[in-house]
Amino acid sequence: MARAAAIPLSRLSPLLLLLLLRETGAQDVWVQVLPEVQGRLGGSVELPCHLLPPTSNVRVSQVTWLRLGVATVAAFHPSFGVHFPNPQFSKDRLSFVKASQDASADQRDATLAFQGLVVEDEGNYTCEFATFPNGTRRGVTWLRVIAQPESHAEAQEVTLGPEPVPVARCVSAGGRPPARITWISPLGGEARDTQELGPQAGTVTVISRYTLVPVSQVDGVKVTCRVDHESYEEPVLLPVTLSVRYPPEVSISGYDDNWYLGRSEAVLTCDVRSNPEPTGYDWSTTSGVFPASAVIQGSQLLVHSVDHLVNTTFICTVTNAVGTGRAEQLILVRDTPQASRDVGPLVWGAVGGTLLVLLLLAGGSVAFILLRGRRRRKSLGGAGGGSNGDRGSYDTKTQVFGNGGPVFWTPTAPGPMRPDGRDEEEEEEEEKAEEGLMLPPPPGSLKDDMESHLDGSLISRRAVYV
Repeated sequence: MARAAAIPLSRLSPLLLLLLLRETGAQDVWVQVLPEVQGRLGGSVELPCHLLPPTSNVRVSQVTWLRLGVATVAAFHPSFGVHFPNPQFSKDRLSFVKASQDASADQRDATLAFQGLVVEDEGNYTCEFATFPNGTRRGVTWLRVIAQPESHAEAQEVTLGPEPVPVARCVSAGGRPPARITWISPLGGEARDTQELGPQAGTVTVISRYTLVPVSQVDGVKVTCRVDHESYEEPVLLPVTLSVRYPPEVSISGYDDNWYLGRSEAVLTCDVRSNPEPTGYDWSTTSGVFPASAVIQGSQLLVHSVDHLVNTTFICTVTNAVGTGRAEQLILVRDTPQASRDVGPLVWGAVGGTLLVLLLLAGGSVAFILLRGRRRRKSLGGAGGGSNGDRGSYDTKTQVFGNGGPVFWTPTAPGPMRPDGRDEEEEEEEEKAEEGLMLPPPPGSLKDDMESHLDGSLISRRAVYV
């Protein structure tokens, strides 16, 4: 019978090895530690270390903490107690949290506590259990020592100039690791950072200078220094108000273009923006003649009564510790007050005139359309007797022209009624009213209607002779 080939244990996976051990009745143990622990400089911290599982039938012979490059840091033996062989890690700063010579104490908890952390405490620490019958089990954890920095920000007062200079400074001192500084600003400045040794060994101080060209518009602007560090729960924001020294920027207000002879209590004001504050105001005129009615009251010039001497150019000169600024204001004195112009009536008058013109045009258009329709109905009614307009008329009232001139014959009986219920006399009255609205016929139109007869008389071309 063939035998199965033996598989080397090195080729088996750890999980498979654990299953094989359990099948054979053995029970393995392991050490549980945190991969990284952070501690504050000068503070305290614990490095957890436990032997698992807690129900295993394993006896702990000794617990040892070691550090790379330092050898043994601390040791505990159930019979001989604790031992701290390195002076750097003395029992004044290190201690086991639960390990004790008491037989009832939990020997599987080897948590080590540090007091008064220093930068030199940072490093890799190994927690090692010597057990029977399983042998030695260990776990490694990394202790990080951090330091929270102290941060502050301040403005650096500068003077107006053409070159970029630092206008604000933000300092984050004694950080481990170094803090990160940024600036929040509406200006187009630039941050320049430097680092130097902190107040404690292993710490770093970061200095950030906010730099830009100092102009007057920068003065009074607020910027913010933002400091980020892993020891902060949220970033630290430090507001700073910039300060730029510059000479006075001057303007004059109060002139309303309505200074007239006799006007009283007219005032000019010298408006100034400067840093530092002005130290003096001076009023003068370009002509060199100062009106007697004008009184200087610091930044204001009060004119008690406007006269012809006020018709000049006033100058306000302001001085501060940096320099001098000035402004001019031309005053034109009128003989009489300038009438205030109310544009409201002008606008409403224009609107009313426009509406009136539109109404007149609309009324004329309606009258023209009605008159044109009435004349058209009249012409259609007269043409009902024939198609030729030159044929004779059968109206009861006919114009007859003889040798002695036109003769009118009118029947005594009332004329026939039209289909609309009106007689011809009423229609003639309407025609006369319409003719009053129409332009008179052009000269010579009546002559064009007449023609010469053989006996020398004039006969109408359109009249019917009986």
